[in-house]
Amino acid sequence: MSLSLKNYESESSAIRRIQTGEEVGKSINIYEEDIKIPSKLMTLLRMGLVEKGELETMKRALKSGEDALSQPVLRKQIFELFNKLVDAVSDDQQIFVRMRKRLQTNTKGEED
Repeated sequence: MSLSLKNYESESSAIRRIQTGEEVGKSINIYEEDIKIPSKLMTLLRMGLVEKGELETMKRALKSGEDALSQPVLRKQIFELFNKLVDAVSDDQQIFVRMRKRLQTNTKGEED
């Protein structure tokens, strides 16, 4: 069995091809488009829940689902969003009461 160099691509050629975006769509399966971020959450994100420079990273983290937890940058984004949402719920008495009622209603429904 002999090895052929016909299909060999140099490292610099591959890097240049990737940087210019050639065939990237063909070679990488992107499933993020299947996941939709709720419009209300997108509104909050755009209004300042995340910094403007981090909006695209946050969208990628949310669309990645559980895969985001294996990537440090995306995991950090999810953690920061979680902390902001927990702070919002616990700091505002009205939101806290509504969340508590929602959880009680869901718990009663699960017991039946």
